[in-house]
Amino acid sequence: MSLTLTAAAHAGRALLTLRNDGPRSLRVAHHVEAGEPHYDWYTVELTGAAGARTLRFTDDRNEAGLVIAELPPGARLEDAIDLSAWALRKANGARPLPPGDYRMRAFYQVDDVPGVWTGRLESSPVPITIEPQR
Repeated sequence: MSLTLTAAAHAGRALLTLRNDGPRSLRVAHHVEAGEPHYDWYTVELTGAAGARTLRFTDDRNEAGLVIAELPPGARLEDAIDLSAWALRKANGARPLPPGDYRMRAFYQVDDVPGVWTGRLESSPVPITIEPQR
């Protein structure tokens, strides 16, 4: 079974795509629904002139539901994550991302959810520009 992760950038957002390149359906941990999606299994690393920063996409929550997705062969899941908004959250140090050009690398790691694909994936690095906050 073959699951791949690709990353792209658009308007300061990370576009993260999981794709089933294998011959059988896969069950994957997609996100945690906590009034908004939390992407517990994703991490994004940014490296640029302003330094390096690692962002995680989970936050305080009182109630949450695990969302599992079934990916048939050739199917994909794509999520657009606002990096500047997530950088301001307590879990990421509550600091804005300095504007500028970065190299972005994404990771997807699942090792604690029964009945789904487990392992670690890493995307190729891609350029992303973080615009000044308005």
